[in-house]
Amino acid sequence: MERQKFIECLDKLIDRSDRWAKDAEKREDWNIAMYYEGQTKAFEEVKRMIKREIDQHLQV
Repeated sequence: MERQKFIECLDKLIDRSDRWAKDAEKREDWNIAMYYEGQTKAFEEVKRMIKREIDQHLQV
């Protein structure tokens, strides 16, 4: 998969998890809200790692 396409997929996953976390907060379902907040943070960390790797390869 092309790197840019992969980052776009991660962005979609981040948006989805964030929406689901906010929805769970509205319903006061705190266990689910925390689960999706953690998932959002994990996807964001993966995205940062991929972008860092891409930037390192571009500098070489």
